[in-house]
Amino acid sequence: MKQFQFKLDPVLKYRRFQEEQARMDLAEARMVCREIRSRMEEVCRKKAGMQAQLQQESRSGITAGRYLDCRNFVSRLDRELADARKELRKQEKKVQMLGSQLKQQYIAKKSLVNLKSTHAGMHKRQMETELQKSSDELVLLRKGGRI
Repeated sequence: MKQFQFKLDPVLKYRRFQEEQARMDLAEARMVCREIRSRMEEVCRKKAGMQAQLQQESRSGITAGRYLDCRNFVSRLDRELADARKELRKQEKKVQMLGSQLKQQYIAKKSLVNLKSTHAGMHKRQMETELQKSSDELVLLRKGGRI
């Protein structure tokens, strides 16, 4: 019986590679999003801490220079937070785009896998038919051509 050979196996192998690459790119983009979120949380903690310290010092008396330094620091943290939000939005869009690319890669690979299994099934049925045909011919030859 002839072994099944799918002629598009190299293409299927490449599609699997592309899907795996898309999966890794998506994981990396998600990791960057988590890093940005953690950086934003850190900035928010610093800002809250500085504001609490500023309120406490303003109650007990604070110099104008110290007050301006604290306000400038809080303003810088606000700008950092705004920049991080912009960066997060861009990264989330990238995650969405990479997710859709992964889905396309998966569909392309899955269609080839389905095609391969269909061809394998057809090959198996064809081989079974040929085997049955040759068995029938052998039986006829053994009977000496008598039906």
